[in-house]
Amino acid sequence: MKSQFIALGACALALIACNSQDSKPAAISANSTDDQKFAYMIGTQFGTQNFKFVPVQSGEQIDQDCLIQAIFDNVKANKDSSFKIQIPVDSLSALAGRYNIKARNRMSKAQPDSAAVASFGGSQEKYRAYVDSVLNTLPIEPAAPITGQPVVLGENPTENQRFSYLLGMQISNQLINIGAQFQTEFDAEYFVLGIKDAAAKVRDSNFVMPLPDDTLKAVGNRYNEKMKVLREEALKKAQEEEAKLKEAVAGLRGDTLPNGMPVKMNFKVKVTGISTKDENLEAYAGKPLLISYFSATCGHCAHAAPQVVEMAKEFVPKGLTAVTVFSGGNNKPGIRKFTDNAGYDDNEKVVWDESRQFGELYSDGYVPKIYLVNPDGTYKQYAAFEKEKEDLKREIAELLDGKNVEWKIEPPAPATVDTLKPAAAK
Repeated sequence: MKSQFIALGACALALIACNSQDSKPAAISANSTDDQKFAYMIGTQFGTQNFKFVPVQSGEQIDQDCLIQAIFDNVKANKDSSFKIQIPVDSLSALAGRYNIKARNRMSKAQPDSAAVASFGGSQEKYRAYVDSVLNTLPIEPAAPITGQPVVLGENPTENQRFSYLLGMQISNQLINIGAQFQTEFDAEYFVLGIKDAAAKVRDSNFVMPLPDDTLKAVGNRYNEKMKVLREEALKKAQEEEAKLKEAVAGLRGDTLPNGMPVKMNFKVKVTGISTKDENLEAYAGKPLLISYFSATCGHCAHAAPQVVEMAKEFVPKGLTAVTVFSGGNNKPGIRKFTDNAGYDDNEKVVWDESRQFGELYSDGYVPKIYLVNPDGTYKQYAAFEKEKEDLKREIAELLDGKNVEWKIEPPAPATVDTLKPAAAK
């Protein structure tokens, strides 16, 4: 969605009922705080986008109660890792795929034939107008009536309820992410109020919004200016932290491989224990060790993690130590949610690279990365887990039998000079 007042960024779908809907409803007015007005404003934007355009694209009206329930569920789950959303994340991902196909099929029905395209004379405006006019004639299935009550989906929710819940998860992730950008937590009640009012406006053009557009635009402008200041401060802080980090790891790097990475794993690297009380990696020195370097927001990591857990179950009883190091950009609630979803158990230790020392020394900024470490600290990195996992399992077994793993790195090729070309003039 392209916001009128502020760029909200890309949606990241990160995917038991919370009874927030029956709490005292929020009310928005000219006397509300700027944070409340801003939450309401972005709610109206998402509400308009979803209730006006999504039904045309999907062929279904949105179940407002389910969408709102998902928002409250996801906000609560983000604060409390023990709280579970009502539809599992993998089910939501599969559902998103089905509705993408459905939307593409509807869009294909709206495509003009070659004669119509020729009549447009290359005008994209005429082309879009034609497609929109056809889409608006396609049937749209109604949703259940709005009750305003909390929703418990149960074991067999309808496909429309699931879809509406998925949309609520998506836009609540946006609310959470926008709050993080502004270093605050916006009130979900005011966000939901904005969604409800926008939906009412879509259903009835005579509905009067409690705050006029110029008020919302002024709020958006103030937050745009606030974001500029925050970004400048964040950039300055990042530069200072980067300089401190490079100074901190300078004495930890030691000898380096041809690719510039340390020859050995330095177990003095600082970490923050999640499932342990570790303050560094020294407890794991001198042992056959499997290190997984993940991010809690990485989809590839989420796919790899259950397989790593299974490897730990197989090899830890045979003498392997398994540790997952989460990258510095994560937080404890996000890490715990990730490990819960991946089925982590006592075979896998969990720490957090809060100091960012591990990532600075042993990663190029991309995840996932897997490291198999010999007792003497030398190691092999596996950067393509899916392609290398069978080799990894074989080499874990060999390491436990006493054969050290070896990482063969080709030195960079020397620069070549074309002697047939004349030298550049100085």
